[in-house]
Amino acid sequence: TQFTGSSRIAELLSVRTAGKVKIEDAGFDWKILGPDVSDVDYVAWQCDQDAYASQGQKCSAQSIMFMHENWENTGLIDKMKANAAKRKLDDLTIGPVLTHTTKSIMEHIERLLQI
Repeated sequence: TQFTGSSRIAELLSVRTAGKVKIEDAGFDWKILGPDVSDVDYVAWQCDQDAYASQGQKCSAQSIMFMHENWENTGLIDKMKANAAKRKLDDLTIGPVLTHTTKSIMEHIERLLQI
């Protein structure tokens, strides 16, 4: 059995199924940066892409990041903030929207940009 949802219900299911349930972390995509610091610009760009480069539901959208203290003085957080600040509605990429055609989504985006 696969379950995505609240921890309260997950705990109940785990008890009732004697642990025979796969519990997902509600779509959170955790990023963990270990102690080896490298290519801060690339890491900042990749964090931005993981978090924001799609619209709509995206279970792999970065939600939480844990980083080793070695990253603290690299400027990574400032670079991530700068990348996020550049985002606008007119440069979003298309995500997994299954009920609409690309044409209808693009037309909708154009209408939104007129607001």
